[in-house]
Order: sequence, then C-alpha cells, then structure tokens
Amino acid sequence: MKKFFAIAALAVASLTANAQAWIGGNLGYTSTKTEIENRYASLDNTASAFSFAPEVGYDLDENWAVALRLSYAHIDSYTVEINNDKFTGTANSFAINPYVRYKFFNEGNFTAFIDGGITYGTTHLNGYSDVIENPNFFNIGFNPGIAYAISDDVTLVAHFGDLSYNITTTKAKRYDVKSTISAFNIGLDNSISFGVYVAL
Repeated sequence: MKKFFAIAALAVASLTANAQAWIGGNLGYTSTKTEIENRYASLDNTASAFSFAPEVGYDLDENWAVALRLSYAHIDSYTVEINNDKFTGTANSFAINPYVRYKFFNEGNFTAFIDGGITYGTTHLNGYSDVIENPNFFNIGFNPGIAYAISDDVTLVAHFGDLSYNITTTKAKRYDVKSTISAFNIGLDNSISFGVYVAL
C-alpha cells in the first residue's frame, strides 16, 4: 500500500511539473423525464439536478488529453411507485468518471472537443431509503464541448448535449423486486455545464 501511494505521488508530481497538466471543475444543470411501467413498478417523473464536478487532466499532445472527474449532484425530485405504493423524495448522487478528450478544432483561443468515457456511481435516496436500496449506475458516453483560453493558464469550458448508454439497478427492500433500467440518450438541449481549467 505504501508503495502504491509513493508511485501515485510521483505520478502527480510529474504531471504538475509540466504545464500540460491542468485542474478544474464544472457546474452543471440537467433536466430529465423518466417513464417506467411494468407489473411491479411504475415511474413518471420529471426531475432537475444541479452538479459539481472537480477534475484533473493531462494533455498528451495537441489533440488528445486524459482526465479524471469526480462528481456530486443533488436531484430535487425523485418519485417511484411500487405495488401501488408511491414514494417521493430527493437524492444525492456521487460518481467517478475517467475520460479521454479529442480536440478536433483549434483556432486561435477557441477549441472544440468531444469527451468520451465511463462513469460509475451511486445515488443516496432521502425520504424512502427504508423502502429502496440506493441505486447504482453505470454510464458510457460522449459529450461535446467548447473551450476558450482567456490566458496561457486559464481556460473557460462549456459542455452541452449527451450521447450515452446508461444502466441503473435498484432493489426494493419491502418487496421481492429488483429492477435494471437501460437507457440510450441523445440530445443537445437537456444538459449543459460550465467550468474553468487552470494549468499547473
């Protein structure tokens, strides 16, 4: 374990010693509508979520970068109905997201890019955690974005849209019900986030 932390510290030090490394974060807003109907459970819910996602990354060259993002989101409305019992509450979500960035357009201070990666996370339910176990989710997807360098060290970034495949698993405690929800998402109007990157 000590050897692992020593290697990790050396890796971080080598990144921060190079101007190609950066740290940053995003603030985001997402609005989703979910509809589910089967013999055990139904859900028809529109929810909005605010998120915060700090990250660290490294530019491999002019076009490619790798990064790691940690994220937190608060969902203000989450409703599920099981065997005619309806439960509503809020939720807090935590996730880890390693990704690769491809910058396909560079002109002056402007850059256009697309991020592709995987996300794994869990959602803590407030209001009905005694009824349903906390859902876990997995996502693989792509997010386009644009960046504008306001100086050599500071860059403004915006992401918009979503092309992704999601799997969410949930298990009810009071009933013998376990659900796995798979969804394919594509859109440019339901998700937007803004961030700032600072070169190290």
